[in-house]
Amino acid sequence: MDRLAAMETFVSVLEAGSFSAAARRLNLGQPAVSKTIAQLEQRLGVRLLLRSTRGLTPTEAGTAYYERAKRAIE
Repeated sequence: MDRLAAMETFVSVLEAGSFSAAARRLNLGQPAVSKTIAQLEQRLGVRLLLRSTRGLTPTEAGTAYYERAKRAIE
Protein backbone atom coordinates (compact mmCIF):
# COMPACT_ATOMS: atom_id res chain seq x y z
CA MET A 1 0.00 0.00 0.00
CA ASP A 2 1.37 3.40 -1.00
CA ARG A 3 1.52 5.49 2.17
CA LEU A 4 0.76 8.82 0.44
CA ALA A 5 -2.17 7.33 -1.48
CA ALA A 6 -3.58 5.92 1.76
CA MET A 7 -3.28 9.35 3.40
CA GLU A 8 -5.05 10.99 0.46
CA THR A 9 -7.80 8.40 0.64
CA PHE A 10 -8.28 8.93 4.37
CA VAL A 11 -8.39 12.72 3.99
CA SER A 12 -10.88 12.37 1.16
CA VAL A 13 -13.12 10.06 3.21
CA LEU A 14 -13.23 12.52 6.10
CA GLU A 15 -13.80 15.55 3.89
CA ALA A 16 -16.45 13.83 1.76
CA GLY A 17 -18.18 12.34 4.78
CA SER A 18 -18.54 8.81 3.42
CA PHE A 19 -16.67 6.03 1.66
CA SER A 20 -18.98 6.27 -1.36
CA ALA A 21 -18.54 10.01 -1.80
CA ALA A 22 -14.78 9.68 -1.41
CA ALA A 23 -14.73 6.88 -3.97
CA ARG A 24 -16.54 9.07 -6.48
CA ARG A 25 -14.16 11.94 -5.74
CA LEU A 26 -11.12 9.68 -6.23
CA ASN A 27 -12.51 7.75 -9.21
CA LEU A 28 -12.26 4.48 -7.31
CA GLY A 29 -14.71 1.81 -6.29
CA GLN A 30 -16.18 2.03 -2.78
CA PRO A 31 -14.76 -1.39 -1.81
CA ALA A 32 -11.24 -0.21 -2.75
CA VAL A 33 -11.60 2.86 -0.53
CA SER A 34 -12.92 0.78 2.36
CA LYS A 35 -10.09 -1.73 1.99
CA THR A 36 -7.47 1.03 1.90
CA ILE A 37 -8.79 2.53 5.14
CA ALA A 38 -8.95 -0.90 6.81
CA GLN A 39 -5.33 -1.61 5.77
CA LEU A 40 -4.24 1.81 7.01
CA GLU A 41 -5.89 1.21 10.38
CA GLN A 42 -4.26 -2.21 10.60
CA ARG A 43 -0.82 -0.87 9.70
CA LEU A 44 -1.12 1.96 12.24
CA GLY A 45 -2.63 -0.35 14.85
CA VAL A 46 -5.37 2.12 15.73
CA ARG A 47 -8.99 2.73 14.80
CA LEU A 48 -9.28 5.96 12.77
CA LEU A 49 -13.00 6.00 12.06
CA LEU A 50 -16.15 4.98 13.87
CA ARG A 51 -18.57 3.61 11.30
CA SER A 52 -22.33 3.59 11.85
CA THR A 53 -25.51 3.68 9.81
CA ARG A 54 -25.56 7.44 10.41
CA GLY A 55 -22.14 8.00 8.87
CA LEU A 56 -18.51 8.29 9.86
CA THR A 57 -16.96 9.92 12.89
CA PRO A 58 -13.21 10.23 13.35
CA THR A 59 -11.76 8.87 16.56
CA GLU A 60 -9.33 11.01 18.53
CA ALA A 61 -6.49 9.21 16.74
CA GLY A 62 -8.30 9.72 13.43
CA THR A 63 -8.54 13.47 13.98
CA ALA A 64 -4.83 13.70 14.84
CA TYR A 65 -3.91 11.55 11.83
CA TYR A 66 -6.11 13.69 9.56
CA GLU A 67 -4.25 16.84 10.59
CA ARG A 68 -0.84 15.24 9.98
CA ALA A 69 -1.94 13.67 6.69
CA LYS A 70 -3.43 16.94 5.43
CA ARG A 71 -0.13 18.76 6.11
CA ALA A 72 1.87 15.97 4.45
CA ILE A 73 -0.28 16.08 1.32
CA GLU A 74 -0.05 19.86 1.03
